[in-house]
Amino acid sequence: MTRVGLPGAALQADGWDLPADRAHYLVRVRRLKAGDGVRVFDGAGHEVDAVLVAPEADGAPWRLARAGAVEKGRRAAPLTLVYGLPKGDKLDRVARQITELGAARLILLDCARSVVKLAGPRAAKRRDRVLRIVDEAARQCARADTPAVIGPVSLDAALAATADETRWVLHPGADGRVTPLDAAPCAPPLALFVGPEGGFAPAELHALDGAGAHRIALDCPVLRTETAAPVAVALALYRMGGL
Repeated sequence: MTRVGLPGAALQADGWDLPADRAHYLVRVRRLKAGDGVRVFDGAGHEVDAVLVAPEADGAPWRLARAGAVEKGRRAAPLTLVYGLPKGDKLDRVARQITELGAARLILLDCARSVVKLAGPRAAKRRDRVLRIVDEAARQCARADTPAVIGPVSLDAALAATADETRWVLHPGADGRVTPLDAAPCAPPLALFVGPEGGFAPAELHALDGAGAHRIALDCPVLRTETAAPVAVALALYRMGGL
């Protein structure tokens, strides 16, 4: 059944007016007609069956009428990815993949070695784009919730936002501080820090060490940042029993 997200919708209601972009997706992209079934999710872990209802007059919105009981759907695991801002469209791919895997939250991190620097309207525009990507990915992979997207923020702010979480830092190299993946503590909730191209700067690693983060190295060739992030999320979820 075709799925559509209505973030924040009260699914116990009898029905909902469709925003223009949702109506376009259902009617123009999916080619649904009045009376066709739709599965609605609220972005917070609940979903319900509904029926598409045509506009009653010119200029009126398409609607969905509830056609079943509200149910709990597939939800995220208690894992946060704290991701150093990368170049180009790498962030788009990472956001999509970690949504599919089941991460709960994405914190965009402004790192010393981040080539891209975002602030003000540019940051808001980029975050809005990522929100659209995770919303689409949640719909496509049958999640009933949508990952939260925060930032870009400083490392201090990211540490404050993950103060109650077990922290891993993906960091290649054998400097005596690295913990093998299968020996790293993984009590949920867990926050996974992955740096941008070039990795974390020494001062950032020092701050992460001081915050009690565990440096993790994968037993493979050094990965590009857009590969390392989803691979590390998948491995962390496996350790947590989330895959």
